Amino acid sequence: MVKKLLGKPILGLMGLGVIVSAVAADRATLPAIAQPATVVTPAPESQFVPKARIQLNSDRTNITLINNTYATIAYQAVGDTQPRTLQGRTRVTLKGLRAPVTLTLDRQDAGLLLVTPTPSATSPETLEVLLNTTTDLSADATTLRVEQTGLVFLY
Repeated sequence: MVKKLLGKPILGLMGLGVIVSAVAADRATLPAIAQPATVVTPAPESQFVPKARIQLNSDRTNITLINNTYATIAYQAVGDTQPRTLQGRTRVTLKGLRAPVTLTLDRQDAGLLLVTPTPSATSPETLEVLLNTTTDLSADATTLRVEQTGLVFLY
């Protein structure tokens, strides 16, 4: 059974002495729904202490990963490379990465990783990243970011 009340449909179910109804409310009578506030993410410089600083060649940098562990490490320069692996006790250089660049790191044996970035002594636009084992959970890092300013952060 469908009835109309003030031009709005009302659905009624009259069975077993139960009446169920739904009335479409006029939008003008509903309270305004608050819009979410715009979220502004602070720059990394204001949230974290930089671990190194390099000179960029225009907006380009090179990153040399030096795996001093015996574990395989998966890594990716987000937006520049597909996921890759670096065997234990080896090194690789990623050339011409456009800053800002984010590098993710993951020890395949699930161990903790101590990441130590330092500017190269022979090439100012190259960042050398030493990868070592650690047992200190607070020292574990899985993300390295080089900003357009040349500042290097670990997360």
